[in-house]
Amino acid sequence: MRTPVLETDRLFLRRPTRADIGAILAQLRSGKPHVSTAPLSGERALAQTVPIVCHWDLCGLGLFAVLPKGCDEPVGLAGPWHATGWPEPELGWLFWDTADADTLAPEALHAARDFAARGVGWREIISFVAPEDRRSAALARTIGAIADPFSDTDADALVFRHPVPTRDPAPIQPWRRAA
Repeated sequence: MRTPVLETDRLFLRRPTRADIGAILAQLRSGKPHVSTAPLSGERALAQTVPIVCHWDLCGLGLFAVLPKGCDEPVGLAGPWHATGWPEPELGWLFWDTADADTLAPEALHAARDFAARGVGWREIISFVAPEDRRSAALARTIGAIADPFSDTDADALVFRHPVPTRDPAPIQPWRRAA
């Protein structure tokens, strides 16, 4: 199955490989700090590893491995997916707490959100953030998402709603003076 590869100024976002999953599992097991949406936080993150890998095959979309250009190891994951046990699909993410995570994560999420809207056709894009994860909430706000205090979801998480990029508008016809 061909999957898209997204490119930004400093990043490539591509389907995770077997090697990526090994690196991600090692990071999660090590307990190193990371910033993530609720389904990928704490103990749940390890339980979601198989769904992360299989999501592309089962649904035709999923979390992208986020790689800085010139680097072979992912600094995180980002993309549209439906985490096991969660009420709705979301724009999910997991980024390792690195020196440049604060600038790379928003760049990756803008590309992933654009893909969810324009490539997949999502009209509503949400993210679930663990209530205690202030950095993820700040990241969601940084990319323009707004906390939804009225969400009717049963998830044990804060719900953030993202602005949805529209499809490219129709070309504007040149103005002509009426005869």
